[in-house]
Amino acid sequence: MKTFRHSSNERNKANVIKLRMKYGAAGYGVYMMILERLAEDPQLRAELDYDVLAYDFHVETDMIRHIVEDFDLFIIDLDGENFHHEEIDRQLTSKAKRAQQEKLLDEFINSKIANKQWIENTARANHDSPERIRAILLTSFRAKILAEHIRIPDPDRLRGLLSAHITDILRE
Repeated sequence: MKTFRHSSNERNKANVIKLRMKYGAAGYGVYMMILERLAEDPQLRAELDYDVLAYDFHVETDMIRHIVEDFDLFIIDLDGENFHHEEIDRQLTSKAKRAQQEKLLDEFINSKIANKQWIENTARANHDSPERIRAILLTSFRAKILAEHIRIPDPDRLRGLLSAHITDILRE
């Protein structure tokens, strides 16, 4: 995950205030660095190896241990010997859903590209080349749908949007 969101009021959550009372802004900074580290991991997990985190963040191992274990900020999996953060996990779920939606859009686009007769008929009807129709599908149409729709429309609606988009693009 390249980015993750956190509340603009994160510093005022009760457990984060307790962290700040003990470690000040430095503790809050380490907490945020731990969140960043979790977000970088493909499994959104970090090993319970506090020495490595302490070395990475240039702080004492005990500080890392306290931040992870004592402020109820993370979920610790002793069996897996790792920890994670509930909100970051939740964000992956929404990102995974979006990835699934994008996959459906790509399947729709690829089915249109694979249909040579549709490509040729559309090109002929719009007085343009099949290559340009393919390019529109792969670039501007895909970008437009992703930008304008949180949830990808069903295939019937996509066909209508595609037809209108091709007409608009070729009129320019």
